[in-house]
Amino acid sequence: MPVIIRGGTFGPVATNTYVVADQPGGVALIVDPAAGSETWITTTLTRLDATPLAVYDTHGHWDHVVENHVWADRGVPVWAPFGDLDWVRAPAPFNPELFGNPPPTPGVEPARTLDEGDLIELGALRLSLLSTPGHSPGCMVAYEADEGEALVGDLVFGQGIGRTDFPRSDPGAMVQSLERVFREIPGETRIYPGHGPWGSTLAEAEPFARMFI
Repeated sequence: MPVIIRGGTFGPVATNTYVVADQPGGVALIVDPAAGSETWITTTLTRLDATPLAVYDTHGHWDHVVENHVWADRGVPVWAPFGDLDWVRAPAPFNPELFGNPPPTPGVEPARTLDEGDLIELGALRLSLLSTPGHSPGCMVAYEADEGEALVGDLVFGQGIGRTDFPRSDPGAMVQSLERVFREIPGETRIYPGHGPWGSTLAEAEPFARMFI
């Protein structure tokens, strides 16, 4: 049974939220619950008859974790990358000009800390985690090799890459992370980024990304 990925775009900077399920009636992962995504996620889970296993944060920036607490309050554990744990525990509008001075956001204590080489088991799916710092210290890529799908967060977009002018961003690390992903993940892999269109292949995205390397 192929992986099921549904996406929607929400919040002040058009952040992509995904629901990933192993099959109808199976288990699901809520990825990057953006501002205003709760109703869409609930509806999507209902339509898939899927039970949420966890919330997975691709990284700790405010727009990707702002509704973690909504799901934690419902008993859904939050899984977050090691390098951005402080932002998950206390979401900060670190760039108020970008986010429009959002109100204080409740943080959560992650139930699982994710790091390089970890595996997310979602029913029959196996998502391997790669540490890809640069946009933020904790940025991660979750790659399902058998299905040829990758949740790439704000590492690489369909026609660009994540910004590296934020606090704790690292342009040098970003280049290394991009080169690693282009080297280790097959070009035909479909990517699901944190912003912009999803479902293009890594090979289609690579020429645009290399304009910034």
